[in-house]
Amino acid sequence: MKWKYCRQSGNLDCLSPGISASPFVTIGAVEGRWPENILMPFTPELRRELSPAILQAVSNAAIWCSRAGTSGNSFRSLELDPSAILEVPEFPHDKESIEAWIERKRDCYRRAVSWIDQTRSRLLKRGDTENCEADALSKSKLLLYEPLETVTDGAAEAASRGFYNLEDAPPWDTWFLYADHAIFCCIPESATTRAQAGIDANPVDCIHWANWSDLIRIERN
Repeated sequence: MKWKYCRQSGNLDCLSPGISASPFVTIGAVEGRWPENILMPFTPELRRELSPAILQAVSNAAIWCSRAGTSGNSFRSLELDPSAILEVPEFPHDKESIEAWIERKRDCYRRAVSWIDQTRSRLLKRGDTENCEADALSKSKLLLYEPLETVTDGAAEAASRGFYNLEDAPPWDTWFLYADHAIFCCIPESATTRAQAGIDANPVDCIHWANWSDLIRIERN
């Protein structure tokens, strides 16, 4: 059995054997075992407007974090650690070098999020998703993190009890999209209290909640 997402109807349906996939697109990372109602929190309009790539990325993130949360870890799984990709030289001091550094930093985050999406999808295909939460997405919230607007004061890290790091970054298990110089994160219900505590303590607006409908704006840009 294969679950397919129909962009015309905005529904997630079972695709019977022998039926043409068009206008369906594969949305689950694991065929035949993907939760039927994973996208139900999204309105039909939102499901129609968003690309299959974004729908799959956010679904994968919600499923991954719902499983990670039950194991009691910090949503920084070793399998998705992007630290090597994010390594860049120290901050320069002349204007021309600073502009180049900023672009290089942005490119690092873009590549890191893409790598996380691909790796997570591959791992979910190989893993067991039968016990994952079918309503994981409905219990999740969208958070935006602007990595070049951060301050390294440690306030958000302390207030959130380590949910954010010293640079105010949410854990990488939650990352699913990089756009408009921001990282879009799918925050599971079990972590929203700590996430809010970090936002409240943060002296700059580099971490904040957003609406899922904001993803449509990204698609249209």
